[in-house]
Amino acid sequence: MTMSAVERVDDEAARATDELLTLLLDDLGPTLQRYRDEVARRLGLSPAELLCLDLCRRHGTMTSNRIGQQLGLTRSAVWKLLHRLEKAGHIDRRAPQGREQEVEVRLRPHARRDAVLADLRATLRRRVTDLVVDHDLRDRRHAAVAIALVGMANRLFSQAQTLADAAANERLLAARRRARAADTSTPWWAR
Repeated sequence: MTMSAVERVDDEAARATDELLTLLLDDLGPTLQRYRDEVARRLGLSPAELLCLDLCRRHGTMTSNRIGQQLGLTRSAVWKLLHRLEKAGHIDRRAPQGREQEVEVRLRPHARRDAVLADLRATLRRRVTDLVVDHDLRDRRHAAVAIALVGMANRLFSQAQTLADAAANERLLAARRRARAADTSTPWWAR
């Protein structure tokens, strides 16, 4: 039995999707995590602190709520993280008028951090430039690679957020079930 053209296209798309997932999750993900952990270690930061600084660098002034949402941290964990970063001179925090539950966070210049990051970025830039030249990725092909990587990163973030939301909902339901089970004022049949 022969495959139709449509089945061949679907089969090729499925193989390409599996290859991209393997590249992203099995190859690129752990490598990026290892790189980020090493950068954080060199700066004397936790990986979450480095991610927070990266968010502020890329997006400018951010609210503590948005930082918590992006990093998947509770309000309390964000407050502790921001306190440590402010104490170390990495950020400024400012409470917007009328919003006591959140603060605005702004990245501060920090000579040592900025020098280390600039040096690491320059080294990585040289290596990526070598890759672009060696594989002749100039012209428009590199744009396709960049678009694919950004798209995969966005989808991965969205999936992580969906998983985190589902886990939070499950924890909430479990807490409600425990509270109902512990409530002896309501008959068992009404719980």
